[in-house]
Amino acid sequence: MDVKPKLTQKLPNGSSFDLLYVEGGHFQMGSTDEEAYEDEQPVHEVQVSAFYFGQFPVTQALWLAVMGGENPAYFPADKRPVESVSWYDVLVFCNQLSVLAGYTPRYYSDEAFQQVFGQTEAGFSLPEEDVDFTVYFRPGVIGYRLPSEAEWEYAARGGNLSENYRYAGGNDLDKLGWYDDNSHGETKEVGLKLPNELGLYDLSGNVYEWCEDHRHENYEGAPDNGSPWLNEIQQNSSRVFRGGSWNDYAQGCRSTYRYNYHPALRILNVGFRVVLFFPPGSWSAHSKQLP
Repeated sequence: MDVKPKLTQKLPNGSSFDLLYVEGGHFQMGSTDEEAYEDEQPVHEVQVSAFYFGQFPVTQALWLAVMGGENPAYFPADKRPVESVSWYDVLVFCNQLSVLAGYTPRYYSDEAFQQVFGQTEAGFSLPEEDVDFTVYFRPGVIGYRLPSEAEWEYAARGGNLSENYRYAGGNDLDKLGWYDDNSHGETKEVGLKLPNELGLYDLSGNVYEWCEDHRHENYEGAPDNGSPWLNEIQQNSSRVFRGGSWNDYAQGCRSTYRYNYHPALRILNVGFRVVLFFPPGSWSAHSKQLP
C-alpha cells in the first residue's frame, strides 16, 4: 500500500483534526453471513477511489470550533462524538468546514450551484428541525463531505488491508467499540478502543454515522463505482447511517449493517465523520497542502 501521510486540517481559530488516507481499491460490498439482513444483499463488487477519512467521528469540540453556538449533544463532553445532529445539520457543517479550510462547498440549495446550503448573509446557520429540503451535490469539487455508503463500508472493513473481520478492526467488539453491553447507556470519548486496519477509530459502536445515500431496500441496482446511491426525488427521503451505536446490540455494529432515518431528525445516537476527496488529476496541484 502506498501510504500517504496523515492530513492534519488546521482551522483559523487554532483548532485542528486528523484525516487518514484510504487507498482506492475494490471490495465485495454486503454480506451473506447468518446475521445479515436482506438489505445487505446481494453482495456485489464495488470500485472505490482514494480519499481522506476522519480518523475519529466529529467530536463536540470540533463541531463547536466550526459551527459555534450551542452544543447540540445529549451527552456533552468535548472529546465525545457530537450527536443529535440531523443529516441537514451535517451538510451545513461540511460546507462551513470547507469554507474555513479554503475548499469549495459540496452542498447547494439550487441546481445552478449558486446558493450554498445553509449559508446566509450573516454566515452559516442550521436548518429548523422537521423541515424538508432539496439538496444538490456539486460534483468534482475538493471540499468536505459525508462518505457514500460504499466508501464508509470499504474504510470500516479496512480498505486494501482488510482482514474481513465482522466489526471494524476485529471480531471482538468489546475491544473495538461501545455498544449496549459496555457503554453504560451513553457515548464515550473517541479513540478509547482499538482502531481498525487503517488506523480509524470508533467505526463500530459509539455513534452511528450519516452517509450521503438514500435508503434502499437492498443492493439491486446499486452503483459499482463507490458513488452515493441517490433517488431522483431527494426531498423527504430517508438517508442511511452506518456503524452501530452505544445503545445497539452487537449485531448492529457489524461493518455491513445498514440503517436509515429521516434527514431532518436529530437523534441522540447518530453522529458523523467527514471525507475529503481529491478528484482524479487534482493530486499534484494540491499536494502542497498536505503535511
